[in-house]
Amino acid sequence: MKKVMILEDQRDSRDALAQIVKSVDANARIYAVGRASNAYAIAMEHSIDLFLIDIILRPDKRGGDQSGAEFAQNIRMVERYKFTPLIFVTSLYDTKMHMYSSVHCYKFIEKPFDWDAVREVIREAMSYQTRNPEGRVVFYRTGGLLEAITITDIIYAENRQHRLKVVTENGEVRIPYRPCKEFLRELDSEDFLQCNRSTIVNRNFIERIDPANRYVYVKGRAEALEIGSVMKREFLRNIRTI
Repeated sequence: MKKVMILEDQRDSRDALAQIVKSVDANARIYAVGRASNAYAIAMEHSIDLFLIDIILRPDKRGGDQSGAEFAQNIRMVERYKFTPLIFVTSLYDTKMHMYSSVHCYKFIEKPFDWDAVREVIREAMSYQTRNPEGRVVFYRTGGLLEAITITDIIYAENRQHRLKVVTENGEVRIPYRPCKEFLRELDSEDFLQCNRSTIVNRNFIERIDPANRYVYVKGRAEALEIGSVMKREFLRNIRTI
């Protein structure tokens, strides 16, 4: 599922861009905001695949916000966004050459929108694979040592006795406790789903699911993982839609 950030302070333009994105990919998850401060918070919590940014943003009543151009320059300093496609929304021709060179802008969209042209630009940008989880590693300090865990090797993880047990293809690692929601943010991959209050499973290792008895069976493990009664519906829905 592609994740698209729209930073545009004019609601009509924001809604129009969201409609165009949906016409390209109905399953895309869209984060449409009018302020750079909100865009930063979302971009840090999620991995965005495409940014649509209005170059000129009106300051809020306290004068606290910034331009879209400044947001773009700052987001390029975040490691995972160095090469993420970034499209500017503008009616100012003179800004173009500068922004191309300073933030490696993919393309510009000019107002008023030519829907067909905008749709094609977005389609091209969304075709790029911006995130490659293969080999990505997370680090945790355990007993004075720095433990490296390759994300794609994780089969499941569960909180037990104030520690997080991470079961991988290569064995088990116990790291300091962290809530499942926090660990999911750190993994930053839609391959991982929470199946009960204390357990996260990698869908790539699921061999079969027993919905009636609420169990998940994973590759290479004899024991089944329980699906929480409260989470059952959402878990099964996510398995089908991701």
